[in-house]
Amino acid sequence: MGTVCDTEFVRRLGADIEARVVPLLEEASAILPELRDLDRSLYTTVTLPMAAAYTTAVSTVAESMAGAAECFREMHGALEGCAQNYEDTDAACAKAFGGE
Repeated sequence: MGTVCDTEFVRRLGADIEARVVPLLEEASAILPELRDLDRSLYTTVTLPMAAAYTTAVSTVAESMAGAAECFREMHGALEGCAQNYEDTDAACAKAFGGE
């Protein structure tokens, strides 16, 4: 009968996500230090609430980018594990029912 789940697709999906999404997040994270450099000048050129809001926003985005990149890396591993588990289960069921 063969497997119902396309495990190679699942594996490629995880690899593609990590290869295409994580670099974008890392590239965006590389820009954030430059934005942080503006913090000091903002406190002398705009109102204090605006400067504080900018500082908070940049800090929040920096943490979000790092966290998102790590989540996508973990997703790749989880998808690999799911594909392997599916193949293992499929093989065990085939063996139990007299298949190959």
